[in-house]
Amino acid sequence: MPQAIPNTPDEDVFMKNLLSGLDSTRQPERPPKLKRTASCSSIAPQTPSKHAGSRPGSHSNNLDISMLLDGAENWDWNDMEVDFLTPKKSNCGKTPMEKKTPGSRPLSVKRSPVATRSASLSATAPPVIETALNVNALLEGAENWDWADMEDDFMTPKKPQVKSGTVAMPAKRHAKETCTRCVVDDVRDDRVLQVLSVRVQPSRDSRTVILCDDWVDTDIRKGNIINVLGDFDSFGIIKITSKVNFLINHPDLLITATALSNAPQCRRKPLLSALVRSSLDVTPSLIWGNMVHEVMQICMAEQRWEDRLIEGHTEEIIKKNLAGLVKINVGVDEAKREVKARSKGLRVFSERYIAETPKADAVLTNTRAAANQSSLLAISQLHDVEEDIWSPTYGLKGKVDATVQAVIAESTIVKHVKKGPLLSTHIMPFEIKTGKTVAGMEHRAQTMLYTLLIAERYGVDVPSGLLYYTQSEEVVRVPQSRNELRALIGARNEMASYIMRRNTHGKEKELEEPFLPPTIDDERLCKKCYALDTCMLFRKAVENVVDTSSPIADVYDLKTSHLKPSHLAFFKQWEELISLEEQDATRFRKELWCMSAQEREDKGRCFNSMVIDASFQPGKVPNSGKIHQYTYCFVRASAAHSVSFLNGHMGRGDAITISVEPDLLALARGFIVELTPETVVVGVDHELSVDKIEARLETLRGARTAVLFRIDKDELSGGMARIRDNLAQLFYSEGDARRLELVVDLRRPLFNDEETIADDLQHVPEYVLASSGMNPSQLAAMKRALSAHDYALILGMPGTGKTTVIVALIRTIVAMGKTVLLTSYTHSAVDTILLKLQDVDFGILRIGNVDRVHPGVRKFTLSERRLPTTVEELENQVISPPVVATTCLSIDQYVRNPAARKGGLETSLFRRLSEAHPHAVVDLTYQYRMNEDIMQLSNKLIYGDRLRCGSEEVAKRTLVLPNEFMTGKLDPGMCLCEESCWLRYLLLESSKVIFVDTDHLPARDSRVGDLVQNDVEAKLVYQITEAFLRSGVQEDQIGIMSLYRQQIKLLSHLLQDRKDIEILTADRSQGRDKDCIIISMVRSNDQGQIGDLLKDWRRVNVSFTRARSKLIIIGSRKTLNSTELLSVFLALMEERGWILTLPANADVKHPAFQSERCGIRSPAKRSKENGSAASINEPLLKKPRTPRVEEGILKGRPILQDVVNGGK
Repeated sequence: MPQAIPNTPDEDVFMKNLLSGLDSTRQPERPPKLKRTASCSSIAPQTPSKHAGSRPGSHSNNLDISMLLDGAENWDWNDMEVDFLTPKKSNCGKTPMEKKTPGSRPLSVKRSPVATRSASLSATAPPVIETALNVNALLEGAENWDWADMEDDFMTPKKPQVKSGTVAMPAKRHAKETCTRCVVDDVRDDRVLQVLSVRVQPSRDSRTVILCDDWVDTDIRKGNIINVLGDFDSFGIIKITSKVNFLINHPDLLITATALSNAPQCRRKPLLSALVRSSLDVTPSLIWGNMVHEVMQICMAEQRWEDRLIEGHTEEIIKKNLAGLVKINVGVDEAKREVKARSKGLRVFSERYIAETPKADAVLTNTRAAANQSSLLAISQLHDVEEDIWSPTYGLKGKVDATVQAVIAESTIVKHVKKGPLLSTHIMPFEIKTGKTVAGMEHRAQTMLYTLLIAERYGVDVPSGLLYYTQSEEVVRVPQSRNELRALIGARNEMASYIMRRNTHGKEKELEEPFLPPTIDDERLCKKCYALDTCMLFRKAVENVVDTSSPIADVYDLKTSHLKPSHLAFFKQWEELISLEEQDATRFRKELWCMSAQEREDKGRCFNSMVIDASFQPGKVPNSGKIHQYTYCFVRASAAHSVSFLNGHMGRGDAITISVEPDLLALARGFIVELTPETVVVGVDHELSVDKIEARLETLRGARTAVLFRIDKDELSGGMARIRDNLAQLFYSEGDARRLELVVDLRRPLFNDEETIADDLQHVPEYVLASSGMNPSQLAAMKRALSAHDYALILGMPGTGKTTVIVALIRTIVAMGKTVLLTSYTHSAVDTILLKLQDVDFGILRIGNVDRVHPGVRKFTLSERRLPTTVEELENQVISPPVVATTCLSIDQYVRNPAARKGGLETSLFRRLSEAHPHAVVDLTYQYRMNEDIMQLSNKLIYGDRLRCGSEEVAKRTLVLPNEFMTGKLDPGMCLCEESCWLRYLLLESSKVIFVDTDHLPARDSRVGDLVQNDVEAKLVYQITEAFLRSGVQEDQIGIMSLYRQQIKLLSHLLQDRKDIEILTADRSQGRDKDCIIISMVRSNDQGQIGDLLKDWRRVNVSFTRARSKLIIIGSRKTLNSTELLSVFLALMEERGWILTLPANADVKHPAFQSERCGIRSPAKRSKENGSAASINEPLLKKPRTPRVEEGILKGRPILQDVVNGGK
């Protein structure tokens, strides 16, 4: 049987690090446990358990009760809740505030938050008892009282022995600590105190916070957001000391408990781990540990622990994690041996600890317990596994291995006599550790922080957590300690301060401050640190540290001496630009707890008041990734709340979190799988059991209430950490030296002789077949690419056959016995190429979120293949295909942060390389998509007449209507136009490019939250589309586009029955083309506000160049003419006679083409008809600067290269 162990040397070091600088004054003991009222901290059993020792001081039942009750007539029955055996005393000497009123509770003294929580659960207010209560009634049955148990509860009636299966009383509702969110207005410092003048949010009431003891060192600045945990006094003042209350600095930064548990040893490491996240750091111990975790979690959930089942689960988990085995080069048989060896104690664990009440051998180790104390443990219930908890109260988050119901029996030996046991039951975090270290410092800190998260999530007191070590088969209890929690929160506040310094990059500051703590300069610890390479790189490139004498000077030189000044400057510049864009990507997350669901829905970033549709039957869940584990369909809780789900920023494929407001934040995370006006189908990582959630809400709220979910758009920021890792990999001492030369040093790329390569390729049938139909520029591109040693750059303007060249290159390279990685920014671009490789006889592997892969190429994904059972089978599926296709992890090609854009983050790698080495570039100039009228738009506005039609057939292409439905005589009521029919004019074959001017209708844009749409333009698009369809044009010949996502949703709503019509933004249309493209420009207002999107000529150009035969652009000439770039476009349209001005009320002149569906209802107030619907990024009152043409796309080749590259 495991024995209690003393503190390890590591623990002593941990405590020294953790508590260094803290007030050394001994913390007062907790108030003694109240024995009369059952509590989850001290529940007296109804009878001693079979493991209990004998009771000391046994008494006869013949004790004179009159002696005990002497003076009972003066007992204070009103104070029964606190201590109903305390004789009532006179009120003389009390201040008026201390004087009790009938039925009131006594004023409590100030306790530490931890003590307050225990007391609140130990003393639940009973009904007030009249002072004149009949004492005889109270003493009824006293002859059966258990006087032997007088030490614990001497008024407990003696009852028959309890069966062993009885569980102690469950935990009661937890009184949540007062949390006040404030903004700091002023900071006054002296040597002893730090006084903060703050305003409460959102009331803006003024308060004062006084920081004492070690809290004085907290880095608080004007403008900081803080959480104050504790109660302000009647004067609006609170003191935060070493003994009472807490302060959380920057609580909107949720720092992981795992990162924080490492902070006492080194503050720098967890911050670096958050900045740079690598997928390459995989070790065997990590793989085995994850597998054992999963095996144990399944056993706990199923309550089955037979050896046969454990072995079966192990095999299944190994099969699911074959990719990890490939990374560490280990086979299935060896993996089985390793996992089996590490999980051999699971059966023993279940026999010892899984029970309703503790067993004799279920020892619970507590290194903080006194020498005469011992504990036993039973785990009676599993609440959840892998629970991801966010706490904006403490500024923490964490993923808990398991949350369990624990029953603890505590015994004490006094004068060689064992007393107890006292039973208590708690919900506790249960952490599984597969390493050899027992009760290590990081483990204790992590588990202690989880007690805070679990208490907040479940609404019960959690005074301690559990650590289970699989190798030693020992369970360790980690009790909450105010001193340790205070030190950990102090470390968290320090980390948050450094992070916020990072988040101010790009803003004007008086002094550039370091955003990383200094290195600890411990040679032993630093050499074995997993973040060493990253740490040394930042120290050299960003912090510019010169070190020749510290204990880590040699390591520093080894890791950075190869770097040139140009390397350091490159890393520092691009790392900071990534940081700026990262801030912009994450700025909305705090809205989840700072804004109500209704407020956020009004801004288009939330669906409010949702319930699960119990009638929904989910399809097969794809077996790829760990996120989409469960599928749910959500609908509105009330039909009266009928705002369409197509409103707002949220769309198919977007990342989301699901919460229950305001108590249960981020219960599950996942993606939107399907979106209709009335339903939202999501794939999430966690089960959403309404029954369990209802029970939890009952504990939190004190009453059973209906479960209403909110679905919030989530801003994923983890991708930036991986992008930063890709950058850092270039500069590590053992990093990617070749690409460092090519990308940073701009070494000249090398090529073989193209003619020699071309001669050799004549023996490759795939090349001969592909090249036979190519024009000269396409052939030149093929030769340049196939002769490259390093890289080749193909600059293809819209419609010039880039996709054709890429497909031909893939076929040829594979035929030469080589492999291909196909990648692009978007799923759409990757899948467009794969759709043209459907007939190949070689293998293709499509990697990515299956929900976002085109249905036509899902056969290339692993989810469509038989689940491999061996490493060899997986390697055959993953490594053997010569073509692997995926999206690249990259910053959005359209940079959002203005400072990052100004700093050059928009500069593409293509542009950087092409400017340095023009000889590596091949231009594709013959286009085969657009007729000559459509081509003229891009040629005149952007490409300087460099585009050419590939053939006369392409130049004269028109959209031929299969029937004369609209060109012949129309039925009465079909058209109400007084003069010529505008709709009939648009359908003419000769009308190849038309700008439809809506100024006379009018067709004003309108506000939908912070988004913008145009209902009249949407009606016009619908009518034009229906006219084409009734004229015989097929749905798949038509594409509808807008630069505004809200307009796309409105159009999708109106045309939802037309399944084969693609409705796309410019970003999602790359690589696509259609015979007819209809574009809604949306912006129409008297202020001339067009926003930033329509100023982006790359997006506009992509939209124009998707059309093959007919291009129809709908918009307000007056509004669009307010900027010079668009005015040049409109002048060209006027010159060519390609503008159609609609008469007033033209949108109602064709009743037969009206949609039966109304527009999307908005929860926000629409703007007035002549108002502007400015979005967050398009302020209403700010007049846009009119840029000069030479400042935009038309200025020279470098920008042109980015434009055409963006238009592929």
